[in-house]
Amino acid sequence: MAPLSPRLDVRGFVCAPVEPSTPTLSFSIAPGGCLALLGDRAADLSRLLDTLAGHLPCVAGQILLDGRDVAARPAGSRGLGLFSARDPLFAHLTVRRNLAFPLEARGLARPAVAARMDTVLALLGLDGQAARRPHALAPQDEWRARLGRLLVFAPSVLLLDDPFAGLEREDRLAMRRLLARVARAQGLTLLLATGDRDDALLLGDAIGVLSGRALLQVGSAAELFDRPACDRVATRFGDANALTGRVAWVEDDLASVHLASGARVEAMAGQGVDADMLCTLCVRPDRIATLFPTGRAAADDEDEDTLPAVLAGLHHMGDHIRLRFRLEDGQEVLVRRPPAQNLTGLVPGRTARLAWPPAHAVAFPFRGEMG
Repeated sequence: MAPLSPRLDVRGFVCAPVEPSTPTLSFSIAPGGCLALLGDRAADLSRLLDTLAGHLPCVAGQILLDGRDVAARPAGSRGLGLFSARDPLFAHLTVRRNLAFPLEARGLARPAVAARMDTVLALLGLDGQAARRPHALAPQDEWRARLGRLLVFAPSVLLLDDPFAGLEREDRLAMRRLLARVARAQGLTLLLATGDRDDALLLGDAIGVLSGRALLQVGSAAELFDRPACDRVATRFGDANALTGRVAWVEDDLASVHLASGARVEAMAGQGVDADMLCTLCVRPDRIATLFPTGRAAADDEDEDTLPAVLAGLHHMGDHIRLRFRLEDGQEVLVRRPPAQNLTGLVPGRTARLAWPPAHAVAFPFRGEMG
């Protein structure tokens, strides 16, 4: 079976302002899919979606909607609907009138407007709130009404700019579930821009990790966790520890690394890694084994492939235990353990040795200056 053509296909895209090293963006979304863009700068995410929607000029590139380039079309006629906390409901209008506004602005006849509003109000559970004004709505109902105002004119793609901003935790969880349910029921195509990894993991079929305006990698959650393209993806998305070292040798896909602390460890060699170069070794907290030797075992256990460390802190986080270790050079390493682990005798200052299988760590070319 042939793959579906993209509903949204963005190619070589650049939005203003243009800086000397402004990167281009390219990505695509299949019909009914959700691409979550996980970024570290909210302003860049908002600027990207504003430009796609037509509220800011597109400097370069194509915005293909079902194969047609809509980059030159004005906002409102591209088939891309923007949902943002920056666009509140009209305070003087009821929920029903707020939902009717975009349809009336497009010149739809009253019967068509009424039918579409009734459908969306029922879909979002707003039937009983239709006659209320925004100030009388609970946060969840206000959020549903803003989403309904977007859904009434059925855009081909929903552009979601940090859609849960301003919501308390329980409201955020509930609206995240609602959005997922409505998207599945209606076959909606979504582009989600967020700084919250949980949003990206729970809603995105694919996730794109950005650093500023640069798209580092697009893939499934499993690909980003297990096969990050660079150290920034490993640390930003996978919460990996990042340790500085020098590559001793590379054989096939395996690298031997001398860390700044003096220890030697092994890891998979990332793209571009070669012998005698500085590297950043990334290993996730849940992939590190810990050994707390005692007595003669502490003196005898000098395996060069393990990392000597001192326990600097321990915190029970509910669903896991977080252990913070300090290496001989002062760098810190985080380790996660299941909450059922026996904590007896684990106090700050306890010596330990850390280890991991080579397949659970990746060495990437070093960026920046030492230290």
